[in-house]
Amino acid sequence: MKKSLFPRLALMAVLMAFVSACSEKQEYTNVIPANVSTVVSINVKSLVDKAGLNDKENKEAQQKLIDALKSGMNAATFQQVEMIMKDPKKSGIDVSAPMYVFSAEAFPYTTVVAKVSNEDDLHALLETLEKEKICQPLASGDGFQFTQMNNQVLLAYTPSVLMLTNYSGTTQLDKIKQAIPTLLKQTSENSVVSTSAFKKMQKMRGDIDVLFSPASFLGAYTSQLNFGLPQNINLKDMQILGSLSFDKGKISMKYENFTENPELQAMFDKQKKATCAIENSFLKYFPKSTLMYLSMGINGEEFYNLLLENQEFQKNFSISKANEVKELFGTFQKDVAVGLINVTMNNAPTFLLYANVKSAAPVQMLYEKKGELGLKRGEDILKLGENEYVYKSSMLNVFFGVRDNNLYATNDEMLYKSIDKAVNPSIKDTEFASNIKGKHSAFVINAEAILGLPVVKMLGEYGGTQYATAIALVDKVAYMEAVGDPNNNAEMVIQLKDKNVNALKQIVNFIKEFAGI
Repeated sequence: MKKSLFPRLALMAVLMAFVSACSEKQEYTNVIPANVSTVVSINVKSLVDKAGLNDKENKEAQQKLIDALKSGMNAATFQQVEMIMKDPKKSGIDVSAPMYVFSAEAFPYTTVVAKVSNEDDLHALLETLEKEKICQPLASGDGFQFTQMNNQVLLAYTPSVLMLTNYSGTTQLDKIKQAIPTLLKQTSENSVVSTSAFKKMQKMRGDIDVLFSPASFLGAYTSQLNFGLPQNINLKDMQILGSLSFDKGKISMKYENFTENPELQAMFDKQKKATCAIENSFLKYFPKSTLMYLSMGINGEEFYNLLLENQEFQKNFSISKANEVKELFGTFQKDVAVGLINVTMNNAPTFLLYANVKSAAPVQMLYEKKGELGLKRGEDILKLGENEYVYKSSMLNVFFGVRDNNLYATNDEMLYKSIDKAVNPSIKDTEFASNIKGKHSAFVINAEAILGLPVVKMLGEYGGTQYATAIALVDKVAYMEAVGDPNNNAEMVIQLKDKNVNALKQIVNFIKEFAGI
């Protein structure tokens, strides 16, 4: 009878998760090529600690897992697994050092790299996996030992490095075997270790760090995006650094652009000038229950200067049109704020927009040129008063205008009648309001307000187990926030209601509760 797949997969997961050896050598990273398209660093030990997997309250769950494993393997195999769980060093793999996942131009296969702490212990582990039919018998390659798993993964190792490479078909497998000796002979000078981007990624010190090239990630779409950039700019010269950290009460994700191309860096510097610090000028006009809030600081004139370098803009706008666009963008300065106020099943979502402007030129131009907008039958823009207008259609009315150099727009008549009137309580009374000021862009999702919507409550009550579980998970979140700083770096934070327990541990506890462990 064919053995169940679960014990085998669970065996691998347990062995990888509970390893913790101590070694400072980093030579194993030399196998990662310098021209990586993607490399991910995973701090397994930190993740295990933050998840609380070794805490006393999880001993019972661990014992249940051990019992489950025991039922699917023979006594000798179970003894080996139990020994490794009691003394993780016996696995031969050092996960106190980061594990890496990479793919590169010279080696275009998804590969996991880990540090070997003891070759003999690793060999014993692989023999156990062989007995459980998880891998094939060990064989020798050019300077390495290897085995195969399920005709999809090649596991190769030396006394210092372990590589697991995903492949498809015999042709790819042969190419991988031929390429591995070259990777194993790489020194730090010709590997990713020597690159500035990798060194900077290591300094981020998140639980999970990532370095990738947008050009390789976007594939065929790269040429289309390059088409809209200045002629001397190529996305292949740009990389993105990211970092994911689990902290008490929150999950933090950071990213920043990295380039050593002077022209591309110059473009980034120009982009910085197109934005400015948010002053929170309009918080008092948005209710505290606002579902989503977007704000940014804009320097309209500099934003227009960026447009001038865009090839598509140059081709599609005549000089006269370009002057109109310049006047339009030049009017905007400082804060722009947009809020999603309400969502119902019967009407369009309610929104509210404010922006600092130098004059009423944007709304005046829109009204004066309404004949060029291609309005359909039943659509029109009507003047309500000085610098006040309404777009009318059979489905929607949008009120917009300028008061005291503040541009506004909303599709709710009650909000229109309350323009420039402070509300109480407002967004300025929220916890995230202080995080927005001084940033150049900010986007907030108010999870608590969303869960308070009647339509969401109805889904939770009548939508079945799937909706109820999703809502129970979201109910642990206070808000989600993404902000951009003056250097075009960004951070996204998922703020949980419980600020005293690590976010990863809260996730694990939720999974345990959901699974009945």
